[in-house]
Amino acid sequence: MEFDFDPNLDHQTTAVQSIVDLFDGHPDTHREVPFGHGENLAISNHLHYNDDEVLDHLTTVQERNGIEASVSLRPDDALREFSVEMETGTGKTYVYLRTIHELFQQYGWKKFIILVPSIAIREGVLKSIEQTAKHFDKLYGNPPFNHCEYDSSSLGDVIRFGTSNQIEVMVMTLQSINRGEDNIMFQHQDALSGDRPVDRISSAQPVVIMDEPQNMESENSRDAIKQLNPLFTLRYSATHRTVQNLIYRLTPVDAHDLGLVKQIEVLSVTAEEDFNKTYIKVLEVDTDSQGPKARLELHKNLSSGTKKGKKTVRTGDNLYRASKNVSSYRDLVVEFIDVRDGVVEFSNGVTLSTGEQTDDDIEVIQHRQIRETVREHFEKARRFHDQGIKVLSLFFIDQVANFRGKSGEESGHLWKAFCEVFNDLKHEDKFEDLFGDLSPEEASGAYFAKTRQGKIKTQAWSIRNDVESYELIMRDKEQLLSFDEPTQFIFSHSALQEGWDNPNVFQICTLNNTVSQTKKRQELGRGVRLPVRQDGTRLDEGDDRNTLTVIANESYAEYAAALQEEYEDEGYSGNLGEKTRERRQRKTVKPKQEVIDHSEAFANLWKLIAPQTRYRTQIDTDALIETAADRLDNITVNASRMRLDMAELALTDEYEVESRVQKSGIEEFDRTIEVPDVIGDLAEATNLTRETIACILLEADCFESLSDNPHDFVAEAKQLINAVKSNHVVDSLQYERTDEQYAIEILTEIQTYADDTVSVENGVYDEIIFDSLGEKQFAKRIDTDESVVMFMKLPPKYTIPTPYGDYNPDWGIVHQRTDWDGDSADATTLYLIRETKFDISNEDLRPAERIKIKCARKHFDAIEVDFTDIYNEKETLDQQRIEDLLAIAE
Repeated sequence: MEFDFDPNLDHQTTAVQSIVDLFDGHPDTHREVPFGHGENLAISNHLHYNDDEVLDHLTTVQERNGIEASVSLRPDDALREFSVEMETGTGKTYVYLRTIHELFQQYGWKKFIILVPSIAIREGVLKSIEQTAKHFDKLYGNPPFNHCEYDSSSLGDVIRFGTSNQIEVMVMTLQSINRGEDNIMFQHQDALSGDRPVDRISSAQPVVIMDEPQNMESENSRDAIKQLNPLFTLRYSATHRTVQNLIYRLTPVDAHDLGLVKQIEVLSVTAEEDFNKTYIKVLEVDTDSQGPKARLELHKNLSSGTKKGKKTVRTGDNLYRASKNVSSYRDLVVEFIDVRDGVVEFSNGVTLSTGEQTDDDIEVIQHRQIRETVREHFEKARRFHDQGIKVLSLFFIDQVANFRGKSGEESGHLWKAFCEVFNDLKHEDKFEDLFGDLSPEEASGAYFAKTRQGKIKTQAWSIRNDVESYELIMRDKEQLLSFDEPTQFIFSHSALQEGWDNPNVFQICTLNNTVSQTKKRQELGRGVRLPVRQDGTRLDEGDDRNTLTVIANESYAEYAAALQEEYEDEGYSGNLGEKTRERRQRKTVKPKQEVIDHSEAFANLWKLIAPQTRYRTQIDTDALIETAADRLDNITVNASRMRLDMAELALTDEYEVESRVQKSGIEEFDRTIEVPDVIGDLAEATNLTRETIACILLEADCFESLSDNPHDFVAEAKQLINAVKSNHVVDSLQYERTDEQYAIEILTEIQTYADDTVSVENGVYDEIIFDSLGEKQFAKRIDTDESVVMFMKLPPKYTIPTPYGDYNPDWGIVHQRTDWDGDSADATTLYLIRETKFDISNEDLRPAERIKIKCARKHFDAIEVDFTDIYNEKETLDQQRIEDLLAIAE
């Protein structure tokens, strides 16, 4: 099996081109002569641009990609650094490997270091280089290429790296270059004529590519990287901790909206609340001036009934009183609080660490999770097998002992439960052909690091550094994906973290004896990549099979909320939590083949809307300045104000602090205000030049407002200028028809959820997928409208290109009115495209959405199809427009 790589994915080619364009126009260095002599001969990379020239190119690319422009190329140290942010599963490694080939082809740079923070990621990178070798050979005409893993015991690779006249890629871990007395990298070597390995590497001025740079941010790490003498560094991650000159961004929201990763659904397995149990969860352990304390979650008697609540306790506190006399806590006392280890011990002998909770039902819940995971696996395997797709499931277990068994035990309860479920379900009639002869042992693999004596390692540090435990999943990924390999279920404790994923993981089961302390994104990252078939080809974006099912021991709402919080903590907008759904609601919406094959109305509609277009635009800068200046004339901002509040602080019955405002007021006051770099701030916010911003401000009569409140002025001015800029882009936009057409094959089955659909009689699909209650009501109305012959919700792949991203219109409608005698031969037929926005007015639409609608109107004008947007859900169609069109047609 060989993976098939698509060289034309827009998000990947854009990311690659963004780096290449940093050095646009740079001379080709292929034929530059080496320096040195004899064994010290070095063929190195050379950069002929100064920092100002590179910064100029950088800001141009940033403006093109909608990213805030950098002010300085390297403000704090000697490294030239550029960051690429790509969501997990969207091809980050492919992008930087292809970037290597482009930089060689365009500018002749040959020496590259790929720096990784762990052995696991190193193994993944080396595997990716092997997998993409034929692809890049074909794409770039078999360029001279060599790669190696840095090995301090084999310095021949170091010599070749410095002297070779071909592409040289050296993959090394951060540990390889961290300074230390025992690190061979910084020791003089006879094999190198007395040089240190770092001397030979640094003489080549390599381009350093940092994979997951957030794990290489310490001062010592950065000093070590500087020793490599990089020409520049490229930083690739989904979760940057520090962003250095961001040049391309593909956020989690972008990845989900574009269908570049699997959609996420959650199957939750939870126990109903039982207030008879002694429920305790340790949320936090800390100390203050009074000594150690612990924040607990426990059942509490409140005026509204018994519910979960929070309480801070100290050693000796009685939980019966803390819970307001919940009987299950009677005589239960906090015995000891260990702040260093984050542990709380209670008088009943129970000891809990931070994040842990008492739960007598955990094994029952875990066993049910396993059953649901195996059944989901079997169902998908049966559905996908004839389509050439192998299904994998991944279990994150809580403790190795619960799987392998404790000392003296044959096996743990998790493995026993898996075997029981597997053997039970495989004999069901519908699964017999696929799984009947397969044993649980053959179908599963457990990946826990081992010592040389064969004992299981449980310390996280030792697991991360054990290479052999990754053999099948890291180095033999193709074998794992083959139907010939029986392994389908993977059990892991913590060996599978950053550096490993598999495109055909369709289920992730989190078997934790507490609500998972593992990051949700880290868990999901193992399975969000789009799946592949046996021939190595990837499933297309938008395919309903691209779904990852998470089987969790918490409600799907809680899981979604925790996931959403992670995204928000990382600074992303867009409600990713809403993209997780309850798996039991899933259903398939299908097109009516008889309509597609035999309906004249549909055939005519599709013939009219199938043509594709392309656009071009050119902004009139003088007109933009004049319009923006007129808008800024009307800016009014409040002068600096202070707010005066008086509040009483009180404790509620639940010992919660409550503030009760007694009086409040706002006063203006005079003070000296330091005016910031308004021109620079507005230039960054609007991606216009400083010169253009200065011209706008000079022409506008707004300096009084600016001096009254610079912050509020800039906040409002950037919105006004961006709005004017967008309007000028759209006003100058011209669409023209091309020879290409939307293929009718994009009308495919769509996987969705039952509560998002409504049945209709006159649709092209058997049901309509609606995005709002207004759309649902609209579909019902036009389905019963006698003048509507047929209608459809346009498929997700019917997208119109705009300068602000692709746009998917809502409805295609065939409208027909007969003459007064009902003679259909004299019928007048209209073919319409409609956008419906029932929960918002046009004025309240997001600017980008409103602009895309304007662009769509120009697209449909170019192909001569009537298009408009409707905001009144009480009207079936915009009647006056229909009457006007009928009059024209007649």
